Amino acid sequence: MSIPRVHYSHLIGLLEALEDFGGKVDVAKIAGDLSLELDDLLPVVEAGELLGFLRAESGDILLTDEGLKFLSDGTRGRKKHLGKRLLTLNPFKKLIEFISQKEEKAVTKEELSDFLAKELHEVDSEIAFKWVIEWGRHGLLLRYNSKEDKIKLS
Repeated sequence: MSIPRVHYSHLIGLLEALEDFGGKVDVAKIAGDLSLELDDLLPVVEAGELLGFLRAESGDILLTDEGLKFLSDGTRGRKKHLGKRLLTLNPFKKLIEFISQKEEKAVTKEELSDFLAKELHEVDSEIAFKWVIEWGRHGLLLRYNSKEDKIKLS
């Protein structure tokens, strides 16, 4: 996975539940407590691992120091922290560079979709667009105005 493909709120919920369990819990246990099927939980775990907030090993999920720092931040702090973590991911790093090179520091939805199709071969560009916008907004990296059809750097 090169970009998170779950809703931000799902990751927050998992991280907070993991913190409630003392930072380590069996995957099946937390899935049951959150009333989730394992198939629904695993993409959230993958997103958390991708961002460095947790790791999975031997059937357990463990909160990392990075995850603890993230959780200790307030709402605005979490968004800034998330933005920094997203910029460690190649697709987001390249996306910010791509938009920065534009004169207006903005791109259209079509330009962004074309960029994502080239960069993220394994994901449909429409789906990738949705995830990039959601995570980019939460990480205070992007602003999207659907009326103007413009994506701008925050």
